[in-house]
This record gives sequence, structure tokens and C-alpha cells, in this order.
Amino acid sequence: MSPTLSADLEAEIAAIRANPIEAVGFGEKAYLPYEPNAPALIRGDAAAVTARLLAEARGAGDRTYRLAVLHVLGKRLDATVDAALVALLDDATTRATAAYLLGRPGFKGYPPRPRDLPTVRAALRRQLDDTTEFVDPFHRRAFRTQDFVLGAYLRIVGPERFKITNPDLADLVGLSLPAFTDAERTDLLAQAHTDR
Repeated sequence: MSPTLSADLEAEIAAIRANPIEAVGFGEKAYLPYEPNAPALIRGDAAAVTARLLAEARGAGDRTYRLAVLHVLGKRLDATVDAALVALLDDATTRATAAYLLGRPGFKGYPPRPRDLPTVRAALRRQLDDTTEFVDPFHRRAFRTQDFVLGAYLRIVGPERFKITNPDLADLVGLSLPAFTDAERTDLLAQAHTDR
């Protein structure tokens, strides 16, 4: 059973459920493609809030609602967020978004938080070959799930450890919407699979 939160937090959850598309806006820069609009849920580091958001993201409800809640969860500070996101990698519906959010902490509006990077890295490696389609309800575009996983993996390990010939890609990999060419994807996947 998921925890019941304070009235203001429950009101934000209800607002997201009522209009999940409006709950995630867009930043002005390429590296801010998602801006969740739930300040009370994002603020603070109470593990109970993360547990509730995880329960909502795992729920059987509307897919867009689940992804909107996931964006809120991924912007939180508390130390249990990574474990929640790693758990959501196992769900095909949430995998691309969870991967993206694992690559974001500490960069442009996403707070740094305590992290077990070897565990995160291993969890992402297990999903590197997922070539399924991810239809993004916020940007109304389709992507490869793999591209979000690969981007997060490169960001977690450090883009400087990989041979990335496109400097724009090297700067934004894992932070912006995926934009790999087929050749870049093939090359970087090969590098990621052999990275130790």
C-alpha cells in the first residue's frame, strides 16, 4: 500500500492525474527537454514521498500520468530516488524515462544526490540492447528506448571516456533528447559494451 501524504502533496498528485500533459513542461534549452511542474513534490528529501511516487509510476493507470509522475520523482533530492529509478528500468513503459532521469542528477536544475554509481551503471548496461520504440507523450515523438539508456550510460560513466567525434553530442549526451545517427549509435554501443 502506498503512503498517504500531506494535503498539499496529495493535491499536486491529483493535479498531475487530472492533466498529466500539463504537468511536464519544456525548458528553454536543449538540455532541459522536460520540466516537471510539481514544486511541493520535488522539494525536500522525504523518502515517503519517493515511495509514493514510485507506487504511482508503477501503477496500472494512464501511461502519460505514470511518466509525468516519474519525471517528478527523478527531480527529487533524496537518497532513495536512484533505487526507485533502477527498479523502473525493468518496466518497458517506464524504462526510457527512468534511464534518462538516472543520467541527470547534478546538472542544470537536477540536484546532486547520494548515488551508488556502480549499481546504476550495471542496471543501465543490462538494458543497452533494448531497441523498442518509446513514444514520448510530452514531445509527441518516437525514439528508441535504447538511445535514452545509452545516453544515460555515457553520462554516468563520463562522456570523456568514450570516443565521440561529434562535439555537440559529447556535450549533451544523456542530457537532451536523443539524437544519435545510426553510425554514432552503433559505434557508441560497441564502446559501451566493452567498457569496464
